[in-house]
Amino acid sequence: LQTLLSFLSLLAIANATHYECLPYPVASLCRIEFISYHPGDQVSFPTGYQQYQIKSSPSTKMISSKVKTFDSELYEAMHRPSSIEMTNTEMETLILPAELSMGDFSNNHINLVNLSNPENYQITYLDLSSNSLTNIDFISRLVNLEVLLLESNTMDHIPSSALRPLTKLKYLYLQYNSFASFPWNALASSIIHFDCYLGSITTAEFSRVSLPSLEYLNLEHNSLSTINVTDLLQAAPKLKEAHLYNSHIDSLEMSEIFADLKANNVSFDEPYDMCNTNDYYERKFGICVQRRPEESTVSIGKAVLLSSLVIVTAVVFLYIVLLVFRHMNR
Repeated sequence: LQTLLSFLSLLAIANATHYECLPYPVASLCRIEFISYHPGDQVSFPTGYQQYQIKSSPSTKMISSKVKTFDSELYEAMHRPSSIEMTNTEMETLILPAELSMGDFSNNHINLVNLSNPENYQITYLDLSSNSLTNIDFISRLVNLEVLLLESNTMDHIPSSALRPLTKLKYLYLQYNSFASFPWNALASSIIHFDCYLGSITTAEFSRVSLPSLEYLNLEHNSLSTINVTDLLQAAPKLKEAHLYNSHIDSLEMSEIFADLKANNVSFDEPYDMCNTNDYYERKFGICVQRRPEESTVSIGKAVLLSSLVIVTAVVFLYIVLLVFRHMNR
């Protein structure tokens, strides 16, 4: 029986698909352009690598990689590396290894992340952007996370219970999602960078929030109708850059928000400058603000008067030219 098992084991190894690393200047990194794996497949990889980078070839002739499920068997076959980049492989299910410290599984079709391992998860960097996630409850177990990328998924809800355990989180990216509310008080005090550009957030309440490490905030192009900048600056005293433009916010209030940011040395981008396109606005102290109604009326009156003067001048000029022409033809 022992001989038979040994024979079957050798036969399985002989039939296994072996992947080789492409030449790469980093000795610890194994780069592979193509991989095909389904649970149960026999595959093998070179030893001695702590980082695996599996990315599609720039050549259009190369067949795209397919790894529908990343499981513990595949991780074992890769000799349990600490870092894995596996993008554009049509992955749908990710069984996350507990000892993985860095994972980039972006640009796949992941809709399920399985954390079945009872051990503590070591991962500090996780990129799941451009996938199909709707539920992120699983992240509550990833207590060592420092960088989390979740942009371009299909999330319509961010539970506070998922974020609260992430006490080491520093960078959070949530752009291009559809959740309308966000649990601001669940953010860790360690957060430095928060990006939710082009989302659906309707409220941003900072009055009872403490973000002592926050330096960058992007809430541009959401569905906010107001932002209390005073509360924001009190919650985030180290804020250096804030992008807060929302079309639902009144233009005058938006100008006041920009003025408050400037007064507190917080940089920002003014998405458009009404002062260059609209007579109802003017620049005061470097900020574009809406004119008072009477100022706008005066401005319009001046514009009408100037236009009339130009027309009269043109008519007089043409009349003089006509007189000169007639005089010369006598």
